[in-house]
Amino acid sequence: MLDGKIAIVTGGSSGIGAATAALFARNGATVIVTSEQPLDAIQPVVDRIVAAGGKAQAATCDIMDRDAIAALVAGVERDHGRLDILIQSAGMCFWGPVEDMPAHKIDLMFGVNTIGPISMIQAALPAMRRSGGGAIVNISSGAAVLGVNEFAVYAATKAAIAHFTRTLAPELRRSNIRCNAIGPGSVRTPMLGFESDELTPEQQQGMARREARSISPYGNAMMEPDDIAQVALFLCSDAARALQGSFVLADQGISSAMLPPAS
Repeated sequence: MLDGKIAIVTGGSSGIGAATAALFARNGATVIVTSEQPLDAIQPVVDRIVAAGGKAQAATCDIMDRDAIAALVAGVERDHGRLDILIQSAGMCFWGPVEDMPAHKIDLMFGVNTIGPISMIQAALPAMRRSGGGAIVNISSGAAVLGVNEFAVYAATKAAIAHFTRTLAPELRRSNIRCNAIGPGSVRTPMLGFESDELTPEQQQGMARREARSISPYGNAMMEPDDIAQVALFLCSDAARALQGSFVLADQGISSAMLPPAS
């Protein structure tokens, strides 16, 4: 499906990014797995991909550092001759009442979730044009369209990147570059502290209650990272040619029938 494509995946050391990198590699892409984490935190993801017969390499890149972004894209072009796909999975989430939210956390969320992805696109677009086109997928959030108590700042950062995706579409209409966004619901990732082997007994009980009341057709309150990776794969495939500037809500229907949180 992605044979010969060169893909950058940000936030690739864990969660949705790691799952997307592995899935894209299984479908023929060469994946540059990036994170602001040191290389030894990214390399295990790359090692698993290579062990499974895929092609990948690790790269450290802080998406709030424009010079680092420029160096990353230039290096990909130098080493691989092209850039076809950009998956923006790097994210930061803090929650709590707005009046209690420290300024540095607000700045960090807007930097990682909004400004960083925009900067990455600025650097990637010229390379993708030189490659004849490509696909960009920004990982937003279901919170971008749904009021969630004590998530106002996080939701604002994700709504911003979702709307940026939509309004960028006219600029790309003659470039053969598609840019779309995904709005995940609750995904079992380290960012939200929902890795199954890290749950306290109280959290496990809360999860069991959520699962029992889930509106998901599968009966699961939490999705797995690969569920979102599969949506990203579709958006980067030729089957998604009709989608440009779209926001794909992948939240198991939570936003259509919001339930009260489990107590």
